[in-house]
Amino acid sequence: MYNFSTNKRGKELSDWPTMAITLFACLLCWVIGYVYSVGFPLADGNTILPVWERLCNTLSSITIAYIVGLLLFMLIAYIIQRISDIEMFIHHRTRLPFMIFILLISTNAGLLPVGGTTIVLLCSIFMIYELFNSYQQPEATGALFNAGVFVGVASLFTPQILLIAPLLWVGMYQFRSFSPKSFIASLIGILIIYWFVLAWCIWQHDFSMFALLYSSITDFDFFDINLKYHQIGIVCTILLFVLAFVYIRVNAFNNSVRVRQMLSFLFNISIWPLFLILLYGKSSDTFLAMSYLPSSVLIAYLFESIERRLRFILYYSMLALWVGFYMLRVWNFS
Repeated sequence: MYNFSTNKRGKELSDWPTMAITLFACLLCWVIGYVYSVGFPLADGNTILPVWERLCNTLSSITIAYIVGLLLFMLIAYIIQRISDIEMFIHHRTRLPFMIFILLISTNAGLLPVGGTTIVLLCSIFMIYELFNSYQQPEATGALFNAGVFVGVASLFTPQILLIAPLLWVGMYQFRSFSPKSFIASLIGILIIYWFVLAWCIWQHDFSMFALLYSSITDFDFFDINLKYHQIGIVCTILLFVLAFVYIRVNAFNNSVRVRQMLSFLFNISIWPLFLILLYGKSSDTFLAMSYLPSSVLIAYLFESIERRLRFILYYSMLALWVGFYMLRVWNFS
């Protein structure tokens, strides 16, 4: 018992130098973005959704926008870390899910400082949390209703997120929480948001919001992906995800049934945004960010399972690569 505690503590402490370097690199990216006003002004374009447009009015200062964006992304990273710890996805105590997520976000200039994508990510992580809470509970209608509400709220900022709703029902089936009552509860959770939107439109005598939501969903750009050289980091992220997928599949029986099912759901919700990128090429940053949520856990699982020296080389190579491509992208913006 004494040896186990000592090793566990040593493992925990070994994360802190890496976390300090990661946070410094991420903060550097945010400072550079702030200096070059990356992503500002927030409400830039004629097709901005009304809900986000109203929020943009409260974030008219670039300083406030960057502070709010950084705090929200840190909150999302913390929630990912807590879910990973609670569900024990990774056998060793580590802060890698937190570090990988905040690094992926901070080195994607298309997501800075804050946007509708930030709200979508926050809603998505709470949706995943509520779904996990319904594990093997067919009568967990409250949790699944909440999950549906989060999907509905997220769709007000990115309407295409409604296409991810079927994954919620697939997850319910995987976790044995699917039943007629739970399905209807999740469906009502999604629809209730649009009932409020309908009531607002009737009150305002203006249904343009519904028209904009509909046009956003049906505005397809099949395979219209313009991948530039400074976005090669995206390809590296996908390669890491594929490696994690293969490793976890090969070593699946090292985990409990609960963890295997949850990791399988994380795989599904990682891959689905990539299909949305193929459908809506011009919104690639938004959907790529959706894949960051589960991918950060899966990549962390891979890193914690490989030899320590190889993990050190791979992680810091990844950090240098992503930060370098971020600098190139900011240079293109300026």
